[in-house]
This record gives sequence, structure tokens and C-alpha cells, in this order.
Amino acid sequence: MYRDKLMSLYKIISLILILCAAAGGWFVISEIYTAEAQDIDAVQFEIKKGETVAALAERLEQEQVIRSARLFKKYLVWKSLDKAVKAGKFEVKRPITIARAAEALASPGLSERTITIIPGWTIRDIAQYLEREGIAPAEEITELVGWPAVNYKIANDIGKPTEIYNNVSVLRDKPRFVSLEGYLAPDTYRIYNDATIKDIIDKLINERDKQFTVRMYEDIKKAERNVHEVMTIASIVEREVRGAEDKKKAADIFWRRYDLNWALQADSTVHYAAGKIGDVFTTKEDRDSLSAWNTYRYPGLPPSPISNPSLESIMAAIYPEKNGYWYFATTFDGEVKYAKTLEEHNRNVQKYLR
Repeated sequence: MYRDKLMSLYKIISLILILCAAAGGWFVISEIYTAEAQDIDAVQFEIKKGETVAALAERLEQEQVIRSARLFKKYLVWKSLDKAVKAGKFEVKRPITIARAAEALASPGLSERTITIIPGWTIRDIAQYLEREGIAPAEEITELVGWPAVNYKIANDIGKPTEIYNNVSVLRDKPRFVSLEGYLAPDTYRIYNDATIKDIIDKLINERDKQFTVRMYEDIKKAERNVHEVMTIASIVEREVRGAEDKKKAADIFWRRYDLNWALQADSTVHYAAGKIGDVFTTKEDRDSLSAWNTYRYPGLPPSPISNPSLESIMAAIYPEKNGYWYFATTFDGEVKYAKTLEEHNRNVQKYLR
């Protein structure tokens, strides 16, 4: 009798254990394959370069991409996906489950594309290029970063650029009443196909910020300049001459004229004010413009940069090459003719530009 009771108890315990195991197995399967972290159509997440599976799992749980970081890690190991995790941007479509999140990791991720911003391009050039690339309307871009050659203190009829980069070091000296001209770093970038225009502008601004080292900031201060002045000179140099050596010489000429409160007389600034494209040669009508960016009419620097210069031009503006010239003219084939006197400069203009 005792033995029969013991066998019955054993069977009951075994059944309970089996039922518990089945319930546990059902729970795990449900958590992996059917339990949704969010009741939405799709969710995107990004894996950062060098991020570990453990850190990723914890973050995805916090972001409600998955319900359990612990189960997610174990599932990745079971599916041999824990060693194949790569940086990128991914999308999980409904149902938002652990299994679907793991499947997303095995996919190529959201596709990327390349964009190239050319040194010397203006905001207008960049906006038109991004519009041609089908990324965003040009006007949407200029509304975000500001219109070229506009003083927003007096041009209230076209609105103001969005103030979204107040804490970026390279922008600390930029007046609030001008656009972000000059601060969009030229380069070739990889962007996601679904990147917003703000995502792209963020990338360009952050790249410009990274170009400036502590030493550069110190040397700018030592020269009794500020970053905005440097960016403005660099942007003019970018549009006026080619080659590192000519840029250094031209920068020195512009700085000396600026320090003496002379008119810079840079055709590129007039060209910018007039909204022209192509070569920077201008007409008398252009040079009579009342725009604050007209350096024939007004001495000193224009209110903002006139292009988005290369790092080479920025370095030329920070470290100009001392010389004895006061004038220069760039020929149609890009050669620079320097002059120490106005008479000599006028002869160069007549000989090479007429």
C-alpha cells in the first residue's frame, strides 16, 4: 500500500514537472516568437560601431524593441547570430518580437547612399544638389540652415533659420542673425536612405566641428581673431584662388587689408551677394550693390562666410604666409598674379583679364 502511494506521488510530481517544463517552454517560445514589445507597424534601431551584444540587448530592451535582453542574448547564441552583429541601422516590422529583431540583425540593414559636398559650394548649391538627389526640397534646407547673403536682423519677411546648434564649439562665434554658411563641411558622406535633412546637416556640422583642434583654437586666439572671422576669410580664399600656397598668400593679403579697415574688393563676395553661379567675375552693376556682402562698397569682412571652405582653406586663414603684396588677380586658367601697387595690379588686370 505504501509503495503504491509512493508511485502515485512520483507520477504526480513527474506530471507537475512536465507541466512546468511545458509551461516554461511555452512561455519562452511565446516571448521569442509572439510577444510584441510594441504594438506598432515598424521600429528602427541602430547598432553603433564596437557595441557589444550585451550592451545592445540592454539598450534594445530600454528602447522597447525587445521585451527581454536576457532571452534575446540567448536566442542570438542559439541561432549563431551573436558573432555576426554589425554596425548599421535596422528595421523590425510587425510583429515586434525577439525573433523578428534577431532576423533584422541578419539582414543587410537599411540601405545607404553616398553624397558629396564640394569645397566652395554655398548653401544654395548644397540645397539644389540635395533636391536633385531627391533628399529634400531646396527651400526646406534653406529654412533649416538659413538663406545665403541674408541679415536676419532686418530681413524678417523670409523668416529665420532654426537655432538648433547652439552648443557646437565651432559655432560659438557665429552671429545668430546669419545663416550656417561656411560651417557645412565639404566631404563625401555615407547616409541612410531614410535620413532626414536634419540628419544630414547634423553630419556636416559635426564634421566641421571635428576639424578644429585645441591647437587651432589656441592659435586663432593668439592671432587675436575669432573662428567666425577665420571661416569668413577661408570662404573667400576658397572662391578666389586654387592651391595651398596661393591660399596662404591670399589669406595674408586679406587679413592685412582687414586690419587696416580697407575694402577687401573680393569679386567672390559680390558674386555671392548677387546669387550668381559659376565663375566669380562680376560686373560694375554687381559691384555697386548695396548688399552688406559687397566688399567693394564696404570695408572689413562681410557678415558671414560666402562658401563652405575646405580644411586646406581654413588652415590657410589660420596660418597665412607673410608677403609684401597688396593685390592679386586670378586669371581665367587659375594662375594668380600678385602686385605690390595699384598700378601694377591694374596692369595685370588689363593684361590677363580683359
